[in-house]
Amino acid sequence: MNVLFPILRRISFLLFTAISLPVAGTQQTHSVATLKSDFAQLYQQLQEAHRDLFANISKPEYDAHYRRFLNDITSPMSDSQARIYFQRFVALGNIAHARIDLPVSDFMAFREAGGKTLPLYPSLRGNRAFVESYYGNEEKIEPGQEIIAINDKPVAQWVKQFSQYLSAENQAISNTLLEMYFPYLMWLEVGEPDTFTLTVKTKTGPQALSINALNREQQQASVAQRAAKTDEPSPLREYRMLDGNIGYLRPGPFYNAEEADDNVWDATAFKQLIDNAFTHFQQQQATALLIDLRDNPGGTNSFSDYMVAWFADQPFRFASDFSVKVSQQAIRSNEKRLEQSNDTGDTSHVLQSFYDKSDIGDIFSMALPHAEPRQGKRFEKPVFVLINRYSYSNAVSVAAIIQDYGFGTLIGEKTADLATTYGAMEHFTLPETGIEVGFPKALIVRPNGSRVPDGVSPDIEFDFDAAGSGDRSVLEQVAEIIRQNGVHTENKP
Repeated sequence: MNVLFPILRRISFLLFTAISLPVAGTQQTHSVATLKSDFAQLYQQLQEAHRDLFANISKPEYDAHYRRFLNDITSPMSDSQARIYFQRFVALGNIAHARIDLPVSDFMAFREAGGKTLPLYPSLRGNRAFVESYYGNEEKIEPGQEIIAINDKPVAQWVKQFSQYLSAENQAISNTLLEMYFPYLMWLEVGEPDTFTLTVKTKTGPQALSINALNREQQQASVAQRAAKTDEPSPLREYRMLDGNIGYLRPGPFYNAEEADDNVWDATAFKQLIDNAFTHFQQQQATALLIDLRDNPGGTNSFSDYMVAWFADQPFRFASDFSVKVSQQAIRSNEKRLEQSNDTGDTSHVLQSFYDKSDIGDIFSMALPHAEPRQGKRFEKPVFVLINRYSYSNAVSVAAIIQDYGFGTLIGEKTADLATTYGAMEHFTLPETGIEVGFPKALIVRPNGSRVPDGVSPDIEFDFDAAGSGDRSVLEQVAEIIRQNGVHTENKP
């Protein structure tokens, strides 16, 4: 995955791999009666299934929003319009794992048909924006340049306007999502203008630049021109040796991203890759290991535990407490997952045993089984883990396990996603529109017991923005950090 195009990478990696997108094309139009009926179902089922729908917003306040949204349904909506409208309501709860996926496929179809879009992907820090990737022809726009305004509207106002579409616990999480969705959300708000006005900060003060909206072919030409000057994209998963005899493992997502959707929880190929990787590191006599969890969308611990077991020196589990709300929606989702699982000891089977002896609405703390260190040969050299603000979900849990149990050292930047969080997302489908709604069934508390909703902070901070261009530059600098932390490395002949 090309480091000079991190935003495009995150879009393809997260949106088109981890998220199920609605199909673009001729859309059904939903009547007012249908919309009102399903909107009522949406709120009712969220209250039934969500672990704590009112954790960040009071019930009276959410009730008031519900009445306002319901009363504002006064005309029919297309499927995409309904998804967006319903998601804006779900997003009010400020929980990332409660969401309706936005109909991004409409945007992709628009681009495929020659539609012009903003050729810019920003990096957002708080209410400030910086140029990360630009695929236009205005030479005065440079990577890292601060963007003050777009179309004469301050960046902070765009951030607030776009945030209404996204479910997130805090601004840091919202910003990482906004970066991925930015051209799409701009398209939703302003349509297809021929030009945009970008006001950037320069040494001599603010400067307003007119940039052309470009179609897909024009942006691809810009991408190809830049890609010709860079390394080949990295694979989804890889392992190899770095200079200094340091093993390098990019495990990729902790689910089966290579196979069809009905095989997403089959860990057979993943486990084989992990075994091959650690066997290779041992054969090469690696003196340290670097695990790369940057930009990792997460997955399930039935994958990640197998990796961690290779270097764990004591039993471990991904949470100190995992309290689950029992609902018909969660039970149905779990039953679908059980149909794909051959491992009778995995979390889904454990959940089913609790569901069988619980009543609807109960909340139980599941006694999570500890994963055991691997029997036989293990990797016993120092382990380092790269994390960034785009490490999500189970990738954050893996980082927390490694830090809290002392299995390794974290390098990078604080994750935007939370280690203690409402998660373990399941889905239900609204009966009339067929819209799929995600909800968190559990409160997950990180291994060290902290209930503070916060990301995982690295043991050693690393400024990726200042590291220079290219993944090689980052890994070379991280390898130097590993050497500085007392790991003896050498270049083998």
